[in-house]
Amino acid sequence: MTKLTKRTIDASLPQDKEYLIWDSEIKGFGCRIYPSGIKTYVFFYRHPQTRKKIGLKIGKHGNVTPDVAREIAQGWAGDVARGIDPKDQQKEEGKDSKNIYFQQFLDIFTERYRKIYHKKRTFKEQTYLIDNHLLPFFKNKKINDITRQDILKFKDHLSHFSVTCNRALSMLSCIFNKAIFWEYRNGYNPCHGVGKHKEKKLERFLNSQELSCLNEALNSQEALRLTNPYVIPAIRMLIYTGCRKNEILTLKWEDVHLEKDHIHLKDSKTGEKIVPLNKFSKSVLESLKKQSDNPYVFCGEKAGSHLTDIKKTWYKIRSMIDLKDVRIHDLRHTFASIAIEAELDLYKVSKLLGHKDIRTTMRYAHIAKTSLVKNAKSMESAFESVSA
Repeated sequence: MTKLTKRTIDASLPQDKEYLIWDSEIKGFGCRIYPSGIKTYVFFYRHPQTRKKIGLKIGKHGNVTPDVAREIAQGWAGDVARGIDPKDQQKEEGKDSKNIYFQQFLDIFTERYRKIYHKKRTFKEQTYLIDNHLLPFFKNKKINDITRQDILKFKDHLSHFSVTCNRALSMLSCIFNKAIFWEYRNGYNPCHGVGKHKEKKLERFLNSQELSCLNEALNSQEALRLTNPYVIPAIRMLIYTGCRKNEILTLKWEDVHLEKDHIHLKDSKTGEKIVPLNKFSKSVLESLKKQSDNPYVFCGEKAGSHLTDIKKTWYKIRSMIDLKDVRIHDLRHTFASIAIEAELDLYKVSKLLGHKDIRTTMRYAHIAKTSLVKNAKSMESAFESVSA
């Protein structure tokens, strides 16, 4: 058995008799290779009550990608684990699938997709969008009747909240893609062709003088001991590692490897991630006191808990040094700008930041360009000596 990928399926040649290739990650998920060359994704399971073996077709290779097929198989495997027969459910849902309301489909979408694939924070953020924006606007409409004009009206309705509107449009597009794929909706995705609002990119980088002032303010607050002793070290770690706030606040000692100079995050926003430790970040961790009854590095007020917020202290510190426009997330931007100034290329910076797609890192391209110009100018003296 092996993980089913496009490469694996493409390399599987037809034989005199049909045969199955099983996936190593999801039990019962496989691809049937026919002598004709047709390759079909399938899912086999045992009925939750009768234990009878049942097979369901997912789709043909080429029409369905391995990732989408795996996603469907995983959803069905979850149904079986909850005592639900996917085949019976398909029949029940199919009776009135063309008349299902948006609100009803959202319940299905949540069970079959959001609960399986979305992390806790994303799930919470999307629930807010659903409850406060999507349902109030679409709940009385049928999933098959929603048109592009409805989406445009929704966009106009939220035009004064451009960022929120863009997040809602992205979620709607995903919802309708699933509705089409699961055959709850006929035809096109009504979100296609609906442009998003332009967003003002908030990118603030601290220069060396501002960083020096920030360091002095952190030292001052640490000496006064007026707050949780883990708050200032947490802020320092954000500066020295470029990590996201939640990655630091929820960090556990089991993921810290001081002897190997790195942190191993088993699950971050973009998946598994290695965070290198420089001498400054390492020094912060070495200075912290471990609590025997708490697995977290940055401990909260309650026993066994982690820090949940550092905004109050951050607002106080930035006011002290007149940096009221600097957000906590801007420390991550600052880390990136320092890395580029240190002549790391964008690919390496993307790895340090844990970006899944290097296109996200391209926002720092203008800094890299400036750094290249400086490097070019530093060569002038060498050319001058040659030309003399």
